[in-house]
Amino acid sequence: MLNLFKIITLSILSILILSSKSFAVTAESVKACGAGTNLFEGTATACRFTPQSYKASVYEMGLCTVNPMAGASLDRSTCTKVFTATDLVNGSAHDFALGDVDLAGASTRPDNGIYKFPYIILKNVFTIKAQFAKGSDTWFVRKDGSGACDAVIKNSGSAAQECTSSLVQFAQTAACDGEYLGARFEGGTLNGYLMRSSDLDKRDGSGEGNAGSCTGVDRLVGVMELDTSLDINPSVMSFKFTFNVTGYGAQMFTSAARPNDNANDGGGSGPFSGFFTVTEAPQQ
Repeated sequence: MLNLFKIITLSILSILILSSKSFAVTAESVKACGAGTNLFEGTATACRFTPQSYKASVYEMGLCTVNPMAGASLDRSTCTKVFTATDLVNGSAHDFALGDVDLAGASTRPDNGIYKFPYIILKNVFTIKAQFAKGSDTWFVRKDGSGACDAVIKNSGSAAQECTSSLVQFAQTAACDGEYLGARFEGGTLNGYLMRSSDLDKRDGSGEGNAGSCTGVDRLVGVMELDTSLDINPSVMSFKFTFNVTGYGAQMFTSAARPNDNANDGGGSGPFSGFFTVTEAPQQ
């Protein structure tokens, strides 16, 4: 079942016993590519779909009692780490479309406590290979001369190419927009921040950008704010986060009049969805 739906599990500890609680999260509310008349439905300028390959690198995950992004940088003074990559330069890389995996690094049971703010630190570069079929038509995401995700070619006879997307801006504006705030999911909200690794300082504002992108970005940090806090008590046996790229992971874009089937603004990596699970020992 897990392989069928292409779910990638970041196991913090082995699942040992029975009872569990799960919370779902979606990184962005981009609509799925339409399977009917139009790819881009309504006024949508982007649509998402399942890639054949989705590679990303995870550096660290943790749980916090206080919002670690209350200031301009990631403050982990009230946090407990649950995963740290062995390779702190490149992170723990994996193709999230392949299925379950244990990341390369140190996994630790969270300290007992009440946690409202889970966080994850990722590299801001994502590598995908993606094509989308609808009826007799197929759209292929292609790369440019530097390997970056670029044009989308329809029914060309050319295969999809592995390409790279670097996330250096959230909004299409001249000033740096390094924050994606308030994405709702069932159980809370998710905020995303573009950062530099040297001090995990948030990149945002006109003084930290150049020509429509943020400068010095090499990390993407996600911070969840839960409606109901996690209670990590002595009965908790494990904690894990699960990435899901089914229906997510790749995007196509359009600037033509909508609705349409015209991906004239190219393609690239897309948002992911996921959930985390706390597993407790059964009641005696």
